[in-house]
Amino acid sequence: MKHWRSDPLLHFSVGGLLLFAAYAWVNPSDPRSEARQVRIGPGEIEWLAATWRGQNGREPTAGELRELVSNLVKEELLSREAREMKLDENDTIVRRRLAQKLEFMLQDTARLAEPSDEELRRFYEASPQDFLTEARVSFTQIFFNRQRDAVAALRKLGATPAEAAPLGDRLMVETEFRDADRRSVAAAFGPEFARAVFELQAGAWHGPIESGYGAHLVRVAAVAAARPRDFAEVRPLLLERWREHKQREAQARYLEQLMAKYEVIVEQGAPR
Repeated sequence: MKHWRSDPLLHFSVGGLLLFAAYAWVNPSDPRSEARQVRIGPGEIEWLAATWRGQNGREPTAGELRELVSNLVKEELLSREAREMKLDENDTIVRRRLAQKLEFMLQDTARLAEPSDEELRRFYEASPQDFLTEARVSFTQIFFNRQRDAVAALRKLGATPAEAAPLGDRLMVETEFRDADRRSVAAAFGPEFARAVFELQAGAWHGPIESGYGAHLVRVAAVAAARPRDFAEVRPLLLERWREHKQREAQARYLEQLMAKYEVIVEQGAPR
């Protein structure tokens, strides 16, 4: 057996180790090298392509995709450098954008849950007033430029609608309304007029009722009161309202956790 001092393989191995150690000492590795990598993988490229498809209705060309990737790299480089320079500190826009982004994440998480029909029914029964049909009214109106003329006409009319035709002044609005909801009446005569009409008893002439045009006599033929809508009819609306409710609950719970995690100090003199 050769003596170890004369073994060329051993000499080569030891020399290599010494050379490697010397290089490592002269060029120490940067522990942040991994953090300084900007990696654009298949997931990011697919996200860019999907966003393009959604906005333009077609697949991006190879050149367009290269530009999208280039812009993403540029954005990532600039944002990292800005954070390293602490440009994100004490910036109202950045702070609000980050808070908004976290809110969106909470909302997306809450929307993943799907309620059972039983849970939706309980939600429906807890607030039936939110799921009513709209009340509707059928009525006849006679317009007068002057209120005193309306008062005089009301005495003549009594409860007989047949005498109404020759009465009143000209107005470029319909005289007869059938199954009108509150919004359509308000659009024609104003919200106060609509509120008054829906409170009238059917079968008699009432007034004068003021609108933006002047005075009106009104005879209600029929009123269909608001009624609860069937569960099956409002299920899509129920589902959306339930999700919104769960989002608010999730956000409130998360904020409670944050309040417990952080010590919030409001300086004296600040609004409370």
